[in-house]
Amino acid sequence: MKKRVQPHIRAGEGDVERVTLISGNPDRVPIIASKMSDPEEVARYRGFLIYRAYTPKGVPVTIAGTGIGTPSTHICIEELANLGAETIIRIGSCGGIDPKVIIGDVVVPTGAIRDERTSLNYTPVEYPAVATPELYSLLYSEISKLLPPDRVHSGICWTSDVYYVNPDLNQLAIWTKAGVKCVEMESSLLFVFAQTRGLQAASILACDGNLHGAQKAEQEDSSEASGEQDPLQVEAVEKEIAATVSTIDILYGE
Repeated sequence: MKKRVQPHIRAGEGDVERVTLISGNPDRVPIIASKMSDPEEVARYRGFLIYRAYTPKGVPVTIAGTGIGTPSTHICIEELANLGAETIIRIGSCGGIDPKVIIGDVVVPTGAIRDERTSLNYTPVEYPAVATPELYSLLYSEISKLLPPDRVHSGICWTSDVYYVNPDLNQLAIWTKAGVKCVEMESSLLFVFAQTRGLQAASILACDGNLHGAQKAEQEDSSEASGEQDPLQVEAVEKEIAATVSTIDILYGE
């Protein structure tokens, strides 16, 4: 019988490893787990899906789907940390803001703009949201071995609570001028949470379009491929998973 069962992820004592990977898309959880050995489902409840798998060097890893945005991510990572997660890496996707960041590219953020309110639960907005330097550096180094230099980027990402932005309130021009690389919906919370809890955190993001050009949009019908099905995007996701697994083995493998 499980003990210390968390109310939303329904994982309990012994279910969560110290190294944890998160993805906004729960469908990506078994895909990430399948790139390692002995993948197994640990818990499934209220849209939160959790697996365990092992890296080539035998490091046990928890993989969890957070759902889209900071409110559900907040619940997931709080409960993962309650059960022993110490290093949390987000394997996600993003939309390019820098015109050079296009579909199939990968961004490893150094930090994030806190354009969301959930992280205010931890610190005032003046507190910076930055990735753990060692994790960031290794992720960037490992993904740079797998993709050409023009497809790998680092810098600031814009974390926003809003996907369908009111045109009258859109800050895209501001952040483009400021040299922001991409936009997504979870990293600033993850970084602030980790910093204030003494944990380690970083993100690695596959670009599925650019806000100044081709991007995910309504499809004519269900036969039309989405941006996530583009071969370059599929490759980028595979490469970011591989880079993350090798980073874990470098840090924690014996």
